This record gives sequence, structure tokens and C-alpha cells, in this order.
Amino acid sequence: MANNFIGGIISISIGIIMLANVFMTTVIGTNTSTWSTSQVAIWSVVGLAGVVGILYGTLNVFGVM
Repeated sequence: MANNFIGGIISISIGIIMLANVFMTTVIGTNTSTWSTSQVAIWSVVGLAGVVGILYGTLNVFGVM
């Protein structure tokens, strides 16, 4: 059980680093000046979905879900 727990914490750490340094940078840095309002709104939800995914993974590792 300890090996799964440590592996889960390492996976969460890597996921958070990738989310913060790669995913969110790409989402925020995208040029949306020619997009419609609905496209910009949906693109904003993509960042929220990434954060919710990390939260869900964290809760799974700690046995909450």
C-alpha cells in the first residue's frame, strides 16, 4: 500500500508541475483576439478542467473518492 501511495504523490507532483508550467502557460498565452466570445469562453473552461482533473487525482490518491 505504501508503494501505491508514494507513487500517487509522485504522479500528482509531476501533474501539477506539467499543469502549471506547460498547460496553463499554453492556455493563457494563446492569441484569442480573432475568436468569437463563445470560443474564448470555452477556451477559459479548458484551464478550469485541468485544475479539476488534478484535484480529482489528488482526492483519489488519498482515498476520498
